Amino acid sequence: MEEKTKLGVKDMKILTELDKNARQSNNQIGKKVRLSKEVVKYRIDKMIESEVIIRFHTITNYFKLGIQKFKLYLRFTNADKGKIEEIANYFYKHKKTEWVVTCTGRWDLIVGFLVKNVNEFDDEVQEVLNKYSKYVQEKEVTTTLYLVHHERGFLENKPSEAVYHTSKDRKEEIDKIDTEIIRILTNNARILTTEIAEKLKTTPRVIQYRIRGLEKKGIILAYKAHINPKAMKRIFCKAILYLANVNQERLNQFISYASSISEVVWPQKVMGSWDFEVDCEVQDYDGFQEIISNLKEKFPNMIKNHEFCIVSKEFKLDFYPGAYKGL
Repeated sequence: MEEKTKLGVKDMKILTELDKNARQSNNQIGKKVRLSKEVVKYRIDKMIESEVIIRFHTITNYFKLGIQKFKLYLRFTNADKGKIEEIANYFYKHKKTEWVVTCTGRWDLIVGFLVKNVNEFDDEVQEVLNKYSKYVQEKEVTTTLYLVHHERGFLENKPSEAVYHTSKDRKEEIDKIDTEIIRILTNNARILTTEIAEKLKTTPRVIQYRIRGLEKKGIILAYKAHINPKAMKRIFCKAILYLANVNQERLNQFISYASSISEVVWPQKVMGSWDFEVDCEVQDYDGFQEIISNLKEKFPNMIKNHEFCIVSKEFKLDFYPGAYKGL
């Protein structure tokens, strides 16, 4: 990151508050970091301008709404940078994709899908393979069973709190207004209640009531800052772990330990050729290797193999299908 966008102590404190609850007002944040609301707004605007903050997003428990998450991993052959960019942009424009990244390491491209069932996902995969089959050397598919969203502990050098959701969560019904509120909030968590009300042609009081209801039901889990790791001089790494000798107690210990690592942002249990993924935002590759080494040392009979990916470019991150664009 260039010197002109270097973050100061106050910026880091503001980022910490936004990562805890991005829906806090500038006044609320200002009281916690001892700055005026005008200065808080100025500093947030500067971090958006310098692309430290990409947007503010809302974490929705889509499992409760009958939505499943699948990930497609692709390794290419005879595909130059232009072709890989073309394929990534194809997925970026796709209405059912959640996360699209190009990588180095085990896989070249990872794509998350949010769909209603496995057949819907299979239809999308077959369409992709028909379109780009000559470039696909290898593919894998996983189903997400358990996903944790961490506060970034490294922002304030202490263990972070987290929210999680699983495929076993009880299903809830929502109507069209609730759905539209989620679509608006997903990529614009700091949008004013009055603006949402204007878009949906209702009153701010109705919107406030609806949002509180979604929070109470555990459908809306958190409001987060979508931070650009590169602007923070960090790299995004994914550890792919193959587990053995796993029972529920041991798995819970593993998840608890992984969650205590300040650089870990998204630990997740999956069903597929491997069993677990640990997504990290680390200062360098050596730091990532240290995390893997510590996991293997702590759970020597549990981790039988591991692979890794380093994210080169993130094309898309939408935590709800059909979400409106944010900033």
